[in-house]
Amino acid sequence: MKSKLATTTLLRALVALFCLNLAAVAQSQVHSRCSNATVAGKWGHTVNGSLIGIGPIAATGISTFDGKGNLTGSQTRSVNGDVAEETFQGKYSVNADCTMNEVIQVYQSGQLVRTSSVLVVIEENGHSGTGIFTKIELPDGTVLPSVLTLDGKRLFPRDED
Repeated sequence: MKSKLATTTLLRALVALFCLNLAAVAQSQVHSRCSNATVAGKWGHTVNGSLIGIGPIAATGISTFDGKGNLTGSQTRSVNGDVAEETFQGKYSVNADCTMNEVIQVYQSGQLVRTSSVLVVIEENGHSGTGIFTKIELPDGTVLPSVLTLDGKRLFPRDED
């Protein structure tokens, strides 16, 4: 009888411990969700790939995300060997699953030269991200087919790191 009581008590304790562990895992997953604030700060980025029918593309620059869905920045880019300085501004939206959509207006000498849409996956607890350009549209509405990827890294640690 005592053996059966001890086994039942042990089983109940293990079940309770298992349930507490599940609750702790669920709680930690809630805190690991992403939001616009996840990417707030300064980031360095590189872009590589090509515009179909035009040639190779490379760019490097710095972006600032305000934590509220707005971004600004500048970059140096090369399109088929033609190098130019660009500035940009845009909007971004971070999803709970740590994917981010960006729509960015790119300027040269104050003139809009294109609008780019980029899908990014935020990685390493908000310290880096990789992306793919999903659309590049010229001011006249022409869409340029592209194969472009983006790599970004946070420049400075966040206060909570």
